[in-house]
Amino acid sequence: MNKKLVVRIILAAWIIVWVIFLIRPYFKKGLLNEYGSLIRLSTEEKRAHVTGEELYAFIKFCKDSVKGPATYKAIGIEGYSIEHRRLRYYLYPFIEKEDPEYIFVYKTKGFALQGYRVFNRMDAGTYILRKTG
Repeated sequence: MNKKLVVRIILAAWIIVWVIFLIRPYFKKGLLNEYGSLIRLSTEEKRAHVTGEELYAFIKFCKDSVKGPATYKAIGIEGYSIEHRRLRYYLYPFIEKEDPEYIFVYKTKGFALQGYRVFNRMDAGTYILRKTG
């Protein structure tokens, strides 16, 4: 056999093995179905899927309720968690402060703070407080 032919056969076999290693997890774990469903979604729906439906609805509620850049503080979301980071990312250019103009309350029933009143309500535990003066 010719040396070039042997090298080509070994190279082809090596490429086939690596292609199998790369593709196999997608079939084994069912990821192709998930990726297929993500392709059909709009940009907003993809963001909601990745962020979490409830958290993204809350973020959208906050952005739609408060117009223009403002200062805020988030209650009900653990500081420096992935949810907190996502909230900060999507709420940009709003700035998070200790003494904010708005307080975004997420899934925390009965939260009240002196000097703030309910500005807008999504449901019983999710609402926005605004500074009163």
